[in-house]
Amino acid sequence: MTAATLDAPRLDRPRSPSWVARIPAAFRLHFIVPTNLILVPAMVFVLVWALSIEITLWIHAALGDRVAAEDPMYGGASQAAVWTLAFLAAYTVTHTLPFAMALSYSRRTFVLGTYLAFAAVSAGVGVAYTLAAWIERVTNGFGIHAYQFDSPFMTSSNGLLGGGLLAGSLSLAVMVVTFLFAAVFRRISLMGFWALLVALLALVALVMLLIVRDIGWSGIGSWFLHQTALTGSKYLLTTAVAAGVLGYLVLRRHAPSGN
Repeated sequence: MTAATLDAPRLDRPRSPSWVARIPAAFRLHFIVPTNLILVPAMVFVLVWALSIEITLWIHAALGDRVAAEDPMYGGASQAAVWTLAFLAAYTVTHTLPFAMALSYSRRTFVLGTYLAFAAVSAGVGVAYTLAAWIERVTNGFGIHAYQFDSPFMTSSNGLLGGGLLAGSLSLAVMVVTFLFAAVFRRISLMGFWALLVALLALVALVMLLIVRDIGWSGIGSWFLHQTALTGSKYLLTTAVAAGVLGYLVLRRHAPSGN
């Protein structure tokens, strides 16, 4: 070994970032093309709201003797964006995941980055819901007391902010649960997936029958009437956390080595 060899600078191989360090990049991966999680839900949110306003204006005009203040109209158009997000959450498993794997993201990195993206989108839904409900409130339902967002179920217990929190929690729970089912579908056969769905439906039906037997339909109705936006948000967030853990366990296995 010569002196030149001893004095030569040591060349270290560049270390690949750990899977934790790549979570922010996995988060940003969902917004490289903003169509899926931003533009499409926003478009559905606005267009369905506009359509519902047109329909309620037509109904109000058709009912010439309607006293708007005494007979407010409530609709469910605000749900459209939430169910759109459910479809897009499943899309992340069937399309975005293979793309992320091609970029050498590990499955657990992708899952945690995806959950952060879902949380950000759900927060945006909550803010948009609060703003829309505020617009309806200050305009008295666009002058005809027609409401899609400022409904008693959503905003009567904890105000506009409570309604926004409940809408955001519902969005997150729906997205994470749909993500879980799409992940399970990816890991098992089609027949196995349908068998699992039937078993879950049977279990839910059994639980409902036991609840009805013990407390009756009146007890169930009373329980729902005593819920608020905050308690509803608590149950939905708990569901989201449980589904998130299961989704992580389903997809985290067989990660590429070194990630």
